[in-house]
Amino acid sequence: MRSSDSHDAGPGRGSPGPSRERPRLAKQAKPAQRDGIKRDGIKRPRTWLTIGEASQALGVDPDTLRRWSDAGKIAVFQTPGGHRRFRRETIQAMLPRPRRWRGAPLASLGEAPDRISAEFRRRVRSDVAEQDWRARLDEDSLRWFRERGVRMSGLLLGHLGKAQRGPADEHLAQAESLGREYGAQAARSQLSLGEATEAFLFFRARFMTEIANVARRRSLDAARAASLFEEADRGLDRVILALINGHQAARVRRR
Repeated sequence: MRSSDSHDAGPGRGSPGPSRERPRLAKQAKPAQRDGIKRDGIKRPRTWLTIGEASQALGVDPDTLRRWSDAGKIAVFQTPGGHRRFRRETIQAMLPRPRRWRGAPLASLGEAPDRISAEFRRRVRSDVAEQDWRARLDEDSLRWFRERGVRMSGLLLGHLGKAQRGPADEHLAQAESLGREYGAQAARSQLSLGEATEAFLFFRARFMTEIANVARRRSLDAARAASLFEEADRGLDRVILALINGHQAARVRRR
């Protein structure tokens, strides 16, 4: 007896003739997602990243990532069109992991951020008149930069006040955003990139002086003091890079 669900029987006596139903096709693998959204409407991360997305995630220049892949330091897939693609997991594995600080948050050291911020403001007010770039700014512009410097110090102190930190720390992200704003405003105020950097280093030096005062007041041992300086320095490095990007972007828009 012939099975009723046979689809490959040839024509012959008793053959039912061509079926009106479409033949079922074998299930094919879904193509790679381009926008990270599947048919169920749920957004999922894409497996592959472009060189621009990967370099932005790592915080490096695309040319740097290109050199790493050419040297075999990072796995890369090249499309038939010659475009590089990087696996998301590979890039994520290269990101620094959130880590427990070897020391302790500022508050647990008995240091109130408000006190450190007040000392920082006092030091800035007393020293700013001696700076060469000060003559390039009117009182309103100087006030603007001073206020942003104080806000930035508060964000950095908030970053240092956390027991566990990572690359996506909210305080540090806001400080970077402020750094870009600082750089753009410096360009609009006709300060060169060198002068804008010099002004930022002025604020940086006074901020680090207050961090050193914390270490001295609390008699931190060498390892804990070094860890505190390292964290502060790392945060300030990210801010100055954002300042440079903001200044350069503002100059491009003015052309």
